[in-house]
Order: sequence, then C-alpha cells, then structure tokens
Amino acid sequence: MIVTGGFGFLGRKVSSRLREEGFRVIQMALPGEDVQGQDHIRGDITDPSSLDLPPTDIIVHCAGILESSHPTDQMMYKVNHEGTMNIYGKGLEAGMKKFVMISTVSAIGPQGTFESPMTEETEPRPDDTYGRSKLRAEQFLVKRGEEDVIDVIILRPTVLYGVGMNIHSSGMKTFTSLRKGIMPLVGEGRIIFNMLHVDNLVQAIFLSVTRGKGVMIFNVSEGPYTLKEVISTIEKEMGKKGHRRVPKAALYLAARAFQVMSPFLKGPPPVSMAKYRGLTSSIWHLNSSRIRRELGYEPVVSLQDGVRTTVREYGWGKREEQGGDE
Repeated sequence: MIVTGGFGFLGRKVSSRLREEGFRVIQMALPGEDVQGQDHIRGDITDPSSLDLPPTDIIVHCAGILESSHPTDQMMYKVNHEGTMNIYGKGLEAGMKKFVMISTVSAIGPQGTFESPMTEETEPRPDDTYGRSKLRAEQFLVKRGEEDVIDVIILRPTVLYGVGMNIHSSGMKTFTSLRKGIMPLVGEGRIIFNMLHVDNLVQAIFLSVTRGKGVMIFNVSEGPYTLKEVISTIEKEMGKKGHRRVPKAALYLAARAFQVMSPFLKGPPPVSMAKYRGLTSSIWHLNSSRIRRELGYEPVVSLQDGVRTTVREYGWGKREEQGGDE
C-alpha cells in the first residue's frame, strides 16, 4: 500500500495506524523532503516522470495543497486535480485495485443550515478554488473508477485538528484565537461548528481500506457540535476565557473592510467574509450517516478527549503555562 503525502499531518498518522493493523505501508515523500526510517519512495504528484511506483494494490491519497498555504489558483488545480489524475494513472500501471482519496467538505460548498446538513446527495456548489479543485478531482475519480472497475472511495472531512496540524489551518486558528482571547462569538453561538479530530478521519480511512467497495463518496464528521460547545470545551482545557462577544453587524463590517484591504496584506486577513459566514451560520453542517451506516464508522475520539490531548501536547493548558513549559 502507498500513502501519498505520507509524511504530512494526516499521512503520518494514517501510515502508523495501517502498519499497526498489519499492512505493509510505503510512504511517499517529495523529492528533497527530509525523511528517514520508514519504508518510503519519493515522487511529486505534479510531475508524472518522477512517479516510479512499486507494485501496489491500494493507494491512500492524502497529498494535496490547502488554501491556508496561500497557493495560486493555478497551483491548487495542478496539485489537487492534475496531481490526483497523475497518481491514479500511475497506480493503475502498478496494479492498483483500490484508490482512497481524501477530499474536503469544501467540494460540496457552504450549503448547510442548522436544520439541514449537507449530504452526499447535495449538489456540489463550491465557492472557492480549493473546493473546486478537489471537486474536479472527485469527478475524475468517479468517472475513471466506474470505467476501470476498481474501488474508489472518496472521503469529505470537515475541519481537522490534532497534534501536528498545519499552523495555518482552520483547526489551528480556532485554538490560537481562543488562546489569544480574540475568538469572536456572535449571539449565543448556536450554529453548527464542525471539528474533526485527525484520529477519527484515520478511522474512516482504515474502514475505507478494509470495507469500502465500489465507487463511493462519504462525508466524515463528528458531533454535530455547536460553536458555543466547541468554545466552551477548549476554554475549559485552557483554563481561560478565549472568546469575545461581537455584534453581528460589527463582524460583518470588519470582514468587508479586510476584504477590501486583502490585496495589500502580507498574509490572510484576520476576518474574511468566508470566516464571517462560518461564525454566523451553519453553512458547514455535514451529515455523515452514510459512512456510519455502510462502513460502521463511529468516532474513536470525543471532542473532550481530542481537545484535552491537543491543548496539553501544545502546552496551552493552565497548568502547563503556570509551570513555564510554554
């Protein structure tokens, strides 16, 4: 089995879990990436000539580029869409029988409401390049999986968090905003705010590898949790208040102002229109009943345990800060 993005946040954890389950795993690293120890190969999914795959029956495709890395639109399509086509084609040449792709809730688009979560049947309407690039990869895989008669399992997770998460990711920003005491809270926080511990996505991947059949798309989430519930859980572990109540109109005006100024900023704006929508409505509410029903998925880490482990490992808790470990 080959895991692309094998030394990233998700790829490392997937590889470790699958080895524990008895699989022989080969992690793919980028040319020049500093890796050692485990079985690995090197290759760049955007360069087919660099992909020399050994015989393999399964590929778990974790490689991709996030919007938080601030790539150009062209780069996102090159990595997320064309890169997926490249590794799929090379996998077929290597004897692949199953392809598991890690996509994103953004491929569906922000269409959820508090009462009606997005399902796999929701017509995709992504509103950013990241989501569109992943959707295009999904469409390619669905078509080719049916034509080539192999198993293609596509997973659409919500916001990931856990030890080792990307410092620019939405998951990390949630924790750091609360740690700095600047997390905005509009009203009572009664919106769905999905968080997904990385070990729960790893569990969904394991089930896809061992039980997934045919060409299928599965949403992967926990909860659902409200924003207030997530904030309260993190604040409890940090031992401090991390949110500020903000009028909805004020947050909207700030988001619009930063939208105008964004071309002149060195990094991402503190508040974007997308973030405004995510903090004031349940646009990312996701239904994951299909994977529970068909693959037997259940989260293996609760919100409380996932937050506790993350806060303690990063030294953000009250006890750690008082002990001077930060």
